[in-house]
Amino acid sequence: MNPISEKLGLQPDILEGATIVKMFGTEYAIIENYKSLIEYTECLVKVQGKHMRVVIEGEKLGIESFQPDECRVCGKIEKIYFAS
Repeated sequence: MNPISEKLGLQPDILEGATIVKMFGTEYAIIENYKSLIEYTECLVKVQGKHMRVVIEGEKLGIESFQPDECRVCGKIEKIYFAS
């Protein structure tokens, strides 16, 4: 844990702006702390985080919600990984 976040009692992701990915089965994922949407097709979603990209692969992917603080991706998610 980061000494500053520990001293302030905050989670490290808040200070570092870490990208957070929450999975809900294989049906949808929520990506938080992202910068921009790079690519979006029915089988691929690429999102730029502060330090890395989040790549989601699957079938019939869609963006259910696109807000400044989170992006919700739905469909049949087969793979999620981080890329530089």
